[in-house]
Amino acid sequence: MGAAHRPPLDTRGKWDILAGDLENPMSDQKTDQPITPDLFNHLVELAALELSEVEAEYLRQELNNQMKAIEELEAIPLSGETPITSHGVPYSPQITPAARADDWVACPNPEEIIAQAPETKGGYVIVPDIPHTELE
Repeated sequence: MGAAHRPPLDTRGKWDILAGDLENPMSDQKTDQPITPDLFNHLVELAALELSEVEAEYLRQELNNQMKAIEELEAIPLSGETPITSHGVPYSPQITPAARADDWVACPNPEEIIAQAPETKGGYVIVPDIPHTELE
């Protein structure tokens, strides 16, 4: 078998869903800034983050730098015979550790662990409600 180039993952559909009617940042044309300010602001709003203008621009630039690094990695030609998980490093059966047994082992002292919790009921740890805000 000859060397083959794996095509990059097609994420355009996923970005279309995230961005709604915003410009598609993952179009076929590579840009220096695939995460536009409009897309970034939309994602910040979805994540309910509070960022200053300086923090927002810094984070957007960092995300674009990461996107650029991903594009550079996608450009590396790989042999069609290279398994995806090995990343070009041989990982033969001879050096692969045996899978460990998936054995359940009971905790020897659950009462001691439960006793450390501030509030318990019937052997369970009681935790306070997490306050939240309904998104519109």
